[in-house]
Amino acid sequence: MKTRRNLLFVLSILSVFIACDNSRIENDTPIVEDENIVFLKSSLGGCNNQTAEMIKRGEETVIPGEKSDTAIIRIERDTLTIFVGLNYVCCAPFVTDCDIVNDSIFVTITDTIPENGSYCKCHCYYTFTYYFSYLSNRSYYWRITLIDPREEDEKLFYEGIINAGN
Repeated sequence: MKTRRNLLFVLSILSVFIACDNSRIENDTPIVEDENIVFLKSSLGGCNNQTAEMIKRGEETVIPGEKSDTAIIRIERDTLTIFVGLNYVCCAPFVTDCDIVNDSIFVTITDTIPENGSYCKCHCYYTFTYYFSYLSNRSYYWRITLIDPREEDEKLFYEGIINAGN
């Protein structure tokens, strides 16, 4: 009789642990199926919003030439983050745009310096971070394009395939 009680006690404790473990798995957010990816926002960092006066006073936030041009893809559950780091002439004003067409993500970074505007005489590291949600369990093509008014054609900065959930 005592053996049965001990066995029942052990089984009940074991079932509590198994039940707790299963509830933890059920609370994880799965990758959303049959949804279109949605662009949430972008944020500009690095040398964005730096003025010639700030650079002359040594207030720039990133030391020029310190980093390489970069594109980093990060996936966390159903959220995609694309980080872009760009070495470019100082004091450039940028605007960014993002278009999603089916399973393709097109990011454009445009230098909007006016025709009679001037750059500072240095190079700086600009950063751009793009956030997306509702990433599905499939592959996405992504492309980042740079539009430099000093160049005749736009420049393909980076491109690739993102395999989400595979």
